[in-house]
Amino acid sequence: MKFLYYFVLGPVLLGSAVACRKAELPDFVTADEKNAMETNPCWPSEGKGRIGVIYAPLYVTTSTKRNEIEWGSGENSKEWIGRRASTSEVVVFYDGRVWSPRSLPHDFDKSMSVVFSFDEKNIRFYDYVHQEGGYYERHPPEDWHDN
Repeated sequence: MKFLYYFVLGPVLLGSAVACRKAELPDFVTADEKNAMETNPCWPSEGKGRIGVIYAPLYVTTSTKRNEIEWGSGENSKEWIGRRASTSEVVVFYDGRVWSPRSLPHDFDKSMSVVFSFDEKNIRFYDYVHQEGGYYERHPPEDWHDN
């Protein structure tokens, strides 16, 4: 009976451990690029007006309850809303939309993309278009754990 118990419980626990892994950067991000994302604070540290400029017109919001990216302007503006701000998440902005690293298209061109790494305290990025990276501090509302 114990064998059956462990046989059923083992995969359930292992599956939950895998689901709780921290979001990892894609393999194509080099050590130098990761270093730029870790050690290059953007100014102002939380973005101007709580908006972090990657390049015009690509922005991240630093004070919302969810991971958010905005791009475009006027009628052509678009927004991507991801997981809760307290949850780590990695996404790639490419070809006018946001992709998970596992779902990038076959014709993906790294030199035309921006990698974002959201965590509890910072929003990190590496912009392959302009060959620069850094991070903005995150200052979500007090009730950011809700929703």
